[in-house]
Amino acid sequence: MYASAHNVPPPQRSLLERFLIRKLEYRHPRAWLTFRIIAGTWNFFLGCLLLTYGFVWIGLIPLAGSALIFWSAHRIWVKVHE
Repeated sequence: MYASAHNVPPPQRSLLERFLIRKLEYRHPRAWLTFRIIAGTWNFFLGCLLLTYGFVWIGLIPLAGSALIFWSAHRIWVKVHE
């Protein structure tokens, strides 16, 4: 016998997802994805620029931020297209 899919609770979001992705972003995902891609690209460019000029430890901060931005944009994309 198969279980009914009507009473299945929604999957819980991880703590990092709850911290980085607001509920409002799921209402207008295309606009927020565009914003996140622009912000992630800017952070990546800024991190590469700082690394080029020799500011290694300072340059790693925007690179890590861009990785988080791109990860959260990917998670929004996956959740919207499920």
